[in-house]
Order: sequence, then structure tokens, then C-alpha cells
Amino acid sequence: MKLDVFRSTVIVLLVTTVIAACAPQTPATPTVDVIGTTAAQLAAEMLTQTAGAVTPTPIPPTETATPAFTDTPSAPTEKPQINPPRLIAQTGCWTGPGDSYTLISNIELNQQGRKNVIILGIGSEPGWIVIRNPYFNNPCWVKLESMEIDPNMDMTQFPVMTPGP
Repeated sequence: MKLDVFRSTVIVLLVTTVIAACAPQTPATPTVDVIGTTAAQLAAEMLTQTAGAVTPTPIPPTETATPAFTDTPSAPTEKPQINPPRLIAQTGCWTGPGDSYTLISNIELNQQGRKNVIILGIGSEPGWIVIRNPYFNNPCWVKLESMEIDPNMDMTQFPVMTPGP
């Protein structure tokens, strides 16, 4: 009897396996790697692309104007060398035009009888120039007659200045 039960059990298992193997199966849903797939497609496209075809004939050159040369070269436009403005006489340096204003300092000349100065402006009173005081670095007024100014210096570049109170 044991043998019959064993045979019956084996037969049932075999039949169940055969039926299960023949039964229609539901397909498993595949998982899609969207990023990986896109990257693989892009790489495949890049590897299979070709460069543009070479044209068999060159592109014709465009017309360009040929410069005309003259026999005489043009003169260079160099600015003339301008000497710095300088005092040529010992003078007072005032807060305004004249001795009615406060005297800031007397400007001494060097051994050659000159003193280079920096012009800040043209005095609003005729005959006066406003310079940077060489001792105190503040503006002060000196008489134009005590200065030597290069005639090539453009005096219009300087503002017209009026004295303070």
C-alpha cells in the first residue's frame, strides 16, 4: 500500500508540473531604464555620425580692394615735446590774486634759477595762474610774469578758477 501511495503522489506531481508548464503565463512587466536607454541611444548616434562631405571644388575667393601706395610716406603725427611750466622768479604763493589775500609761502628757486610747478588752473583775474604749492601741495596763486610756460602748452585745458573767501 505504501507503494501505491508513493506512485500516486509522484503521478500527481508530474501531472501538476506538466499542466503548470503548459498553462499560459502572464508576461512579466519589463523594467525600463529611461536614462540608460537614452544615453545608449545618444552614444550610438554620436558614434555613427559622419562629418560633412568635402566639397570637390574650393569656394571662390571674394574680391578685396588692393591698397594704393604713394611715393611719399605720411609724416607721423607726434606731439611736440612740451617743457614743464616753471617759476623763473622768486615769488609769493597766495590764496588769491594779490597781497590782499593771505600769503601761504614764498617759493624759492633752485640753483639754476628755476622751479618746476604744476598748473591747476587759470586765475579769474588776468595775469594770475593757480599752481600746486610745491611745499604744502595746496592750490595757490602766482603772478603769470614770474612763470615760464612753453608756448606749445594748451592752456585751454585748464579751468578758470576764482579765489576762495
